[in-house]
Amino acid sequence: MKHMDMISVTVPVYNAEEWLRDALASLQAQTHSDFEVVLVDDGSNDGSPDICREFCERDPRFRLIRQANAGVSAARNRGIEESRGEWIAFMDADDVMPPDALAVMAEHTRRSGAGIVAGGYTRGIPKQMPSGAGHAMTVDSDSAILIGLYQMRILNNPWGMLFRSSVFKEEPPLRFRHCRYEDLDLFYQAFERTDKVCILDRTVYFYRDNPGSFINTWSDARLDVLDVTDRMAEHMRRRSPALLRAAQDRRFSAHFNMLLEMTRHGIDNPGQRERCLGVIKEQRLNELTDGKTRLKNKLGALLSYLGMPAIRLICRLSR
Repeated sequence: MKHMDMISVTVPVYNAEEWLRDALASLQAQTHSDFEVVLVDDGSNDGSPDICREFCERDPRFRLIRQANAGVSAARNRGIEESRGEWIAFMDADDVMPPDALAVMAEHTRRSGAGIVAGGYTRGIPKQMPSGAGHAMTVDSDSAILIGLYQMRILNNPWGMLFRSSVFKEEPPLRFRHCRYEDLDLFYQAFERTDKVCILDRTVYFYRDNPGSFINTWSDARLDVLDVTDRMAEHMRRRSPALLRAAQDRRFSAHFNMLLEMTRHGIDNPGQRERCLGVIKEQRLNELTDGKTRLKNKLGALLSYLGMPAIRLICRLSR
């Protein structure tokens, strides 16, 4: 049965014992009273399940679900399916929320009438916690998608947000795709399912920046972002031509960034390099003429005219 005011916090857990206790303690300390924590253990082989059971035994708001290892997307999707609340939030097992995070986001759902509230996040865990409700702006969903695609504000992280459960559960159901950059793949589709999005300037989430994390190291799975942004641009071509240019800007950014990363890490993949160069050449004039494009993208577009030798030089200088 759905609880109309409850927030269901989904936490995918995989071999997170080093930081998991801090993460769950920060949830247990939330000042918002009506919430549940859906812990989805994705086949951990360390002490994470024992820590999860410890919290479940002493706090009935915590529930543990175990499954064979299937990846973070599958774990989040299982959490969505098991959630009982009217609202859904996501948290990673090595991060922390300030004590009033859920309360602040819940208050802004009431003030704004938005189906999604997007809070701010900070890298690192501070000693001093933020306070106050913060300032907010409420915009229509297309405007929020535009802000996210142009990266005026990072809105594609699922954590630090509150989603009305209908965003995921109304037909057809919306779920995380089984790929890397699954959050970027999902965010604009989620935003399309609500009329309004409330964007806060208040920190509601602390992200632990792990040097060994996926985004800070190289693996071929990072090239998934090329498919993700290709799909995004095609989606906007069909669904919203008004947002197509913004989607193309995000696609340019992804392809240029992957070209830099392959060059920086010495990855010899001619097919993917040519794929990136093809999109860069196709889009670079648009980057230079689009007034909403970030300076970083404009500089990348200019640099691309000088060819791969200049890109290799920039990569060497930035090490």
